[in-house]
Amino acid sequence: MSKQDMAHFKFFLPLFILTSLSHCNAQEKTFIREYTYKAGEMDSKISCRAITVNQLRTTLLQEIGTYVQSEQLLKTADVGGKFAQDFVENISTISAGITKLDILEEKWNGETFWMKASITIDPKSLEESLKQLVNNRQKVKEFEELKQQLDSVKRELVDLTKELNKNGNQANFKENQEKYNNNIDILNSTDFFYQGNLKQSLRDYIGALAEYTKAIEVDPNNFKAYNNRGLVKEALLDFTGAITDYSKAIEINPKNEKSYMNRGLVKMNLQDYFGASADYSSAIEISPRDSNAYFLRGDSKAYLQDYKGAIADYSKSIEINSKDALAYFNRGKSKANLKDFQGAIIDLTKAIDIDPKNSDAYVERGSEKIPLQDFHGAIGDCTKAIEIDPKNSYAFRTRGLAKHYLQDFRGAIADCTKAIEIKPTDNKSYNIRGYSKSRLKDYHGAIQDFSKAIELLPKDADSYYMRGLSKTVLKKGSGCIDFSRAGELGYEKAYDAIKEYCN
Repeated sequence: MSKQDMAHFKFFLPLFILTSLSHCNAQEKTFIREYTYKAGEMDSKISCRAITVNQLRTTLLQEIGTYVQSEQLLKTADVGGKFAQDFVENISTISAGITKLDILEEKWNGETFWMKASITIDPKSLEESLKQLVNNRQKVKEFEELKQQLDSVKRELVDLTKELNKNGNQANFKENQEKYNNNIDILNSTDFFYQGNLKQSLRDYIGALAEYTKAIEVDPNNFKAYNNRGLVKEALLDFTGAITDYSKAIEINPKNEKSYMNRGLVKMNLQDYFGASADYSSAIEISPRDSNAYFLRGDSKAYLQDYKGAIADYSKSIEINSKDALAYFNRGKSKANLKDFQGAIIDLTKAIDIDPKNSDAYVERGSEKIPLQDFHGAIGDCTKAIEIDPKNSYAFRTRGLAKHYLQDFRGAIADCTKAIEIKPTDNKSYNIRGYSKSRLKDYHGAIQDFSKAIELLPKDADSYYMRGLSKTVLKKGSGCIDFSRAGELGYEKAYDAIKEYCN
């Protein structure tokens, strides 16, 4: 918007009163501004207030952007690219969602609307929030789009006012008044949206829900408010409500990729993997270069045991973003499910190269070495995983299994015991420990472990079978019920045991 247009927008430039005051203590710094707006023919108290709030927010955010630059809370080197080209403007744009505008005073006399407002920041907290935010491209894009919309609204308000002043009481006044009011609704809705975003970032989900609802009430076409209210409902575990809001956002704006992605994630949580995959496909149609959409669709296919389809999606995600360690990790797991253990190891090695502190990647690679009988390699990987994360129960359990295959049964028992200490609900650790105890002829101990494994997973056919064998060693015929149950659960070898020990 040109300076000339802005002067016209305020109607009389001398009525634009802008003062500034800032003070700081050890933690906080407050920026205070005041603004006076003169009502025009199409204005009401509501429209005057909306325009005033928007102007004060814009001015205060610009001042915060300048402050961030001058105090070097965030440097251009920290952001780079296009973001650094207009540093103050971009900082102002994203700060809108993480700062609170406080209305200190306001007065309306029927002709002019005066307001004093402030934004208070904790420099250290703001620095941390900005550093997190600039790395969240999706959130930055959201605030950029919001600012573009606000700029468009302000331009249209100026144009409508200029047309009225030029033509007087023109025949289409009613139509222009309606347009003017619609744009004011967008300003008011955006104000509630910003407040909701702030409360959401502070994890005040109930408060955020209320603000987004107000934004929707003022502007029922605010698809961003529906999307974010869906996120809040998801955080409150209202998954049905979240899906309803995401669906409404999509209905308003079918090109809204984000809501497809978010709805897909909720469907994943509800184990509707087909529905999730369909949503991710819609997101891909809108943004074919979104690596995350391919990644998540790969996840949904993996849950559906379509491992070839999952591998294809993970591969596409990697093609777009070759530095995504998790995409290599998940592709590796899918390859392992197809028994391509060598291919899995290659992918997991790549994941480790990208993220050397990924404990799970070492464990998973160790796990895939076991079918290749590289037990020492498996132990080495699991040991490295434990160095990185001493609370990784899967690492202890997998190392215990590798030791069992090397006939280090006491070492296997020690590792599985540690795994159980970390995660007492891990039935596989009880199962492996039971195996090792049976090899050491501690059949009573083995029976206890297999019983616990069955308690945790009642359909664990292998544990029924092994408990039956341990019971049979102690007393012939005592394991027949366990063999029968194992057979019912699909363990074919159990019927051979019944023929041998129970007839």
